[in-house]
Amino acid sequence: MPLSNARLQAQVDTRGVHDLFVWGGAVIGSLRFYPAVPSSARVLVFPNQLTFSWLEHTLTVAAVPTMPAILLRYRGPGWAVGVVPVSQPPTGFAALPAVSKTVDGWRLESEWAALEVRASAGLRRGRRWVLPAGEALLVVGAGEHLVEAVAACRGVLSDPERAWRLCEGYLQRIAGVLEVADPALKSLFVHGLHAALASRKEQADGRFAGFAAGYNYAVPARTYFRDSYWTLQVLLPLWPELALEQLRMLGTAIHPDGAAPSGLIVASTAGQRTWQARREADPQLAQDHPQPSEWWADHFDSPLYYCLLACEVAAWLRDPGLLEMGEVRERLIAILDRYARLSDPHGLPVKPEHDRDWADNVFRGGYVTYNLGLYYGALVQVAELLERSEAARAAAYRRCAAVVARAATRQLWLAERGHFAECRTLSGHLEDHLAIDTLTAVRYGLASERQARVMLSAMRQRLETRHNPQQPYGDWGVMSVFPPYSQQLRRRGKSRFPYRYHNGSDWPYWDGVYAEALLLRQARGWRYPLTRWWTYGLAQGWPAPVEYYAPPWGVGSRLNAWSSMPAAAMLLGGFGLTPEGRLKQPPWGPSRLSGVRIRGKPSLIVTTDGVEVERNG
Repeated sequence: MPLSNARLQAQVDTRGVHDLFVWGGAVIGSLRFYPAVPSSARVLVFPNQLTFSWLEHTLTVAAVPTMPAILLRYRGPGWAVGVVPVSQPPTGFAALPAVSKTVDGWRLESEWAALEVRASAGLRRGRRWVLPAGEALLVVGAGEHLVEAVAACRGVLSDPERAWRLCEGYLQRIAGVLEVADPALKSLFVHGLHAALASRKEQADGRFAGFAAGYNYAVPARTYFRDSYWTLQVLLPLWPELALEQLRMLGTAIHPDGAAPSGLIVASTAGQRTWQARREADPQLAQDHPQPSEWWADHFDSPLYYCLLACEVAAWLRDPGLLEMGEVRERLIAILDRYARLSDPHGLPVKPEHDRDWADNVFRGGYVTYNLGLYYGALVQVAELLERSEAARAAAYRRCAAVVARAATRQLWLAERGHFAECRTLSGHLEDHLAIDTLTAVRYGLASERQARVMLSAMRQRLETRHNPQQPYGDWGVMSVFPPYSQQLRRRGKSRFPYRYHNGSDWPYWDGVYAEALLLRQARGWRYPLTRWWTYGLAQGWPAPVEYYAPPWGVGSRLNAWSSMPAAAMLLGGFGLTPEGRLKQPPWGPSRLSGVRIRGKPSLIVTTDGVEVERNG
């Protein structure tokens, strides 16, 4: 199970706490259990906290939410923990971490990170610390440098009970947002909300370092336009100021012509050193990432996500004036002007034949429904944002949106199949299978309501594995495409294989978009896309939201931030939350929702078995 907070990440299993990583830099070491926890142990899992119980032993491992520290609380007849530095330094560094003994533990110090490991009781035997019978506490403080690591450790040991109260308080905070009797929905929501919150990162000096994409997206430390947009969907109704923080950071990467990279590198000095050394050693890597501060270059969808996020932040903060003037306004106009320049006589932006949008293993060019849905939504939402200050420009954007909707239907709508084609390439090839990313047409209004309902029906029959006997793996979730890609469309990497990655894996964030659309329409079958990925993952032993998976191919990044989208679907689709406060009874019955913004004010919502909704501002 991954542990993650603003300054560190690690993963826990029966063998130890592995890959201790200080945000912005690199892994410095691990803790190893002696002996390993037996596989028969009972395991109790909460976000950022895990408890093993076996025979007379109990071990709880928890990440402190407000400092770069991990706590290990042991109770039993005696046990041992060892410290293990990394065996190879990160690229750009030559020396391994220096290990030194302290009175009650060890220090690991390197040029890229440091650890301070201290125990409340016991004695040292080589690289192991033997915990005595009874109760003991072991603390790991991490840092970009030794000062930060030592301060974290001392902060815990000066008042260990306060540190535990911080851990419990965090759990109570996220568990208290939604009360619902259904355990699958409750656990999905709590772990999804945690995945989003834990992805907010900071530098050693407390500066905001962006929302990370997930556990596997840490080297180099970076933040994405697309991933953070979907991550923030669950946070916008609760803490929209966090989204404003991300919007400001992303705005620094919008180019004057309206282009934007996939993401920004937000690393420590050591992390930047590693990243630069990797680029210098790999000409292809440097070509793909020509700017040292940017992850990839000129992603086709990134600027559109900036537009959508800007408009949504303004709406949830109830302050359109915050964004309609100044740099944000100029960026929005530059972005939409750019897509107008990229448009052909039909009025549709033409994507170059490259792999730079969400399906980054697939060389889609020409008309791509996924991008057109985002473009339509950006036009409509920016028009609404600018209505009171620039009515003529807003009207022009609305006319452009209407042209895009008509042209997309002519070029891509497959009436006989009931869905949009994924894309029509520059060479004229029509990739006519059903792709879940065409849901952008539904979410942002490119599809008419009739088209939307027909598309959702098609997805139920073809993408939900429970209804599709043509795929060979049984009931395992919602496929991202079906059938797999044709040979006419060039692919690379993992997406070359059927049912793998973009070529048919289940992506929980798309499941959330799908479930949201069903919930908003009060349509049947909402529970399957909302929960099947979660129940399937728990059955595999994945106690946190994952990035993607498929039975023959395994699983992507753990504790993936944008896989919080199903939790957002419960708020935005189930309750029908909007910044204006429109609400409805969720289909799962009585619920209590605390702290969501209703017309800008934190509110309590209580729903009953009927259609009543009680709101208290």
